[in-house]
Amino acid sequence: MISDDIKAEIRSRADIVAVVGQHVQLKKAGRAWKGLCPFHGEKTPSFNVVPDKGFYHCFGCGKTGDVFKFVMEMEGKSFVEAAEQLGARFGVEVPHVEESPELRRARGERVAMLDLNKLATAFFRQVLLDPARGEVARAYLAKRGVGDAIAERFQLGYAPPDWHGLTDHLTTRKADLEVAVKLGLIARQPRAGGYYDRYRDRLVCPVVQPGGEIAGFSARVIGTPPPGPDGSAPPKYINSPESSVYKKSKLLFGLAQAREGMQQNGRAVLVEGNFDVITLHQAGFSEVVAPLGTALTLEQVQTLKRQADRVVLLYDGDRAGYKATLASLELCFEAEVDVRIAKVKDTWSGLSGGADPDSVVAAGGIPLLRDAIDHAISGFEYFCFEVWGRAKGSADARARALHDAARIVGKVTDPTKRKLIVGTLASSLEVPVDLAWEAMRSGGPRPAPAAELRAVPNEPALPDPPAEEVELLGLFADHPHLIASPEADKAFWLLTDARLRDIYTAARDGQAVLELVPVRLPPPIAKLVLSGKYADAKDAAAMLAGMTRDLEARKASIERAELKKAMLDAQRRGDRELARLLALLAEAQRKGDRELAQRLSDEILSKRKQAT
Repeated sequence: MISDDIKAEIRSRADIVAVVGQHVQLKKAGRAWKGLCPFHGEKTPSFNVVPDKGFYHCFGCGKTGDVFKFVMEMEGKSFVEAAEQLGARFGVEVPHVEESPELRRARGERVAMLDLNKLATAFFRQVLLDPARGEVARAYLAKRGVGDAIAERFQLGYAPPDWHGLTDHLTTRKADLEVAVKLGLIARQPRAGGYYDRYRDRLVCPVVQPGGEIAGFSARVIGTPPPGPDGSAPPKYINSPESSVYKKSKLLFGLAQAREGMQQNGRAVLVEGNFDVITLHQAGFSEVVAPLGTALTLEQVQTLKRQADRVVLLYDGDRAGYKATLASLELCFEAEVDVRIAKVKDTWSGLSGGADPDSVVAAGGIPLLRDAIDHAISGFEYFCFEVWGRAKGSADARARALHDAARIVGKVTDPTKRKLIVGTLASSLEVPVDLAWEAMRSGGPRPAPAAELRAVPNEPALPDPPAEEVELLGLFADHPHLIASPEADKAFWLLTDARLRDIYTAARDGQAVLELVPVRLPPPIAKLVLSGKYADAKDAAAMLAGMTRDLEARKASIERAELKKAMLDAQRRGDRELARLLALLAEAQRKGDRELAQRLSDEILSKRKQAT
C-alpha cells in the first residue's frame, strides 16, 4: 500500500494542468482552465481544471476528481500505477517491490503488455545503435534524411534479419512469451514448436502515447527480408494487432511527439503515413500526426480537436489521397472541427501532381510545403472550388457532386452553414437552389430540428438560431452593459433570427437577458447562452466588435451568393442586359463603391418592375 504521506506529497507536487494538458488543449479562464471534455464528445468546452484546489470537473457529463483519478480513468490504470507514474514525473519516490512474472500477471495483463512493449523498444533501439547490427538501418535513415535527434525522439529501432533475435532477448529477460504473441511481436512456429520474430529486417516505429507508454509498433521493411513460413512475400508495413493497449481507431502516430508543436502552432497537420510524420518532423514541422495504417476515425478527429484549434489535411496528391481527403472532411464536419486543406503547387521541377509530403521534402520543396500548410484553404472552400466547381462538364459529374454534397450537408448541424453550403453548391454547379435542396433531401435528408427546440408546446419546431448570433447573445448575457453601446446597435441590424432580435429589443427596454432567455429560447440554446462562456473576457468590447465584423462578413457572403445566382438566372433566361448590370453591381460592391452600387441597384429594381 502507498502511505497517505506519499499520496499527499504527489498531490502537492503534481501539476494537474500539465497532466490533463497531455490529453486536452486547455485555455485560461479566470482562476481555472477550460477545454473540451476527454470523457464525452462535446462541441462547447465545459471541462474545467482548478489548479488551486487540485481537481477537475465537467459540467456536461459530471466527471470530477483529482490528478490520480484523471490518470486512472484516462489511461486505464490502477491507483498504484497512477501513483508510480505521477511520482516518477514529479520527483516523488514511491516504494516499489520487485514483482515476479506471476504477480505481474495478477496485477493485470495490461501492465505486462506495456512492460513488454517497453522492453522490446529498448531491444530495437539497442540493435539500431549497434555499430555492426544496425548499420543497414542507419544507412536507410540517412538516405531518407532522418537524423539522430529525430530517430531518438521517435524511439526508432531496428529489428534484425534473424528469426529469433527478439525472442531470445525476451527469453533471457524471463518475459512472458504468450503476452508477446498477443502483442504481435512474436509468433508460434506451427511445426517446429517454439516462437519466431514477426519483425525481421524492419525499421520499428513505436507508437508512443502522451504519457510516454508504448502502445504498439509499426514496422517498415527496409531490405529484402526472407519470406514467411508459408512462402508469402512480406508486407511493406506490419502493425501491432488489436489488444487491450493498442486500439488503432483511437491512436495516432506521432501524437506524443506533436503535442508541443500543436499547441505552439494552434493546429494539427494530418498526413497519411508514418514516414511522412517522421520526415516532416525532421523538416521542422513539429505538429504532424497520422492514422495507423487505416482510414481516419471520428475518435481520432475528436482527439485532435481537444489538442488543437484546427486540423490541416496534407494528403498525397493521387486518387487515393483525394478519396481520403473527402472521407476525412466528412468526419471533421461531423465533429465541427475547423478543417483546412493544404495543396502543394506542382508547377516546379521535381514534383508531380501525385506527390506525397515525404517526396516533396526529398525534392527540396520544404518552402512550398510550409506555404501550403500556412495558407491551407478551408474545407468548405475546397468542396466549393476543387470538388463541386469542377463538376460542370456533364450531368453524371453533377450528379456525383450532388451525392457527395448530400453526405456533407448531413454532417452540418448549423442551419446558416447549411444554407451557405447549398447556396454555394448551386452556384458552383450552375443549378437552381431549389434543385440543390431537392438533391440534398433525396441523397441525404436535411437534418430536422430536434423536438426539444420547440419554444412553445404544440407549435411547429423552429430551426436553431445561427451559431454566430447565439454567441453574440451569450456575450450580452455575461456583459449586459454592452447592450446600450453603438456597436451593439450595429450588430442588432445584422441579426437574422427573430427570437434573438426580440430578446435584444426587450433588453434595450430594460429587461434582463438572464430572465428573457429561458422563456423565449429552447432549453439547449438557452443553456449555451447562459453558460458563462464570456464571463472572464478581459476586453468584452473588443470581442463585440469582432463578432460584429463576423456578422458583416457573413451577410456580405450571403449577398454575393445571391447576386451570383441572380446573374446565372439572368444568363439562362437570355437577359444579357440584366446580367451585365448584376455583374457591374458585383464589381462595385467588391471595390466598396457604395454610390455606384446604389445607382446600379436602383436601375436593376426599375428594370425588374418594368418586366413585371
